[in-house]
Amino acid sequence: MSSFNKPSAPPLTSFSDLNDPIGKPKQKDESNPSSKVIAGAAAVGATVGMLVSGPAVALVAGAGAGIASMTSGTTGNVARSAGQLGVSVGSKAQELDNKHHIVDKTKKAGSTVYSKAKEMDEKHHIVDKTKSAASKTMNAAVDFNKKHNITGKTASALSKGMDSVSKRLSKSNPPQGA
Repeated sequence: MSSFNKPSAPPLTSFSDLNDPIGKPKQKDESNPSSKVIAGAAAVGATVGMLVSGPAVALVAGAGAGIASMTSGTTGNVARSAGQLGVSVGSKAQELDNKHHIVDKTKKAGSTVYSKAKEMDEKHHIVDKTKSAASKTMNAAVDFNKKHNITGKTASALSKGMDSVSKRLSKSNPPQGA
């Protein structure tokens, strides 16, 4: 007989233990998280959605992550972990701002930039000159189009091209029963 003893798994005490037969500690399942964790999950979801695909996806991802954080199971656990990360990042950002006054400094810098830009515009009339140049460019484009019928020619060419493609497709796939 061998002197090697295999470690034994703890006895099963319920059917839920079947999901974890080797006795690993189960992940905490809090299907009633704090409002901060829900908001953190929504913020993380929205941030990821914005980075991946823009504002519409950000809105859906944020709402989805917030809702998911209130569910049980793996999805809820992941959403709550993301929410807790969001809360931690927010707390750290607040701590850094309290120490270094980042928000106040950013506001002050933005205000200074705006004031300088306004001063430059008042002195050099940049906004008025830009509006005038844009208006002149638009008028010139409209006049050029009227003289040379660019939009009409383009529309006609597109129409002929689509008709040609349509005819070729109908020849290669004749209607059934004709």
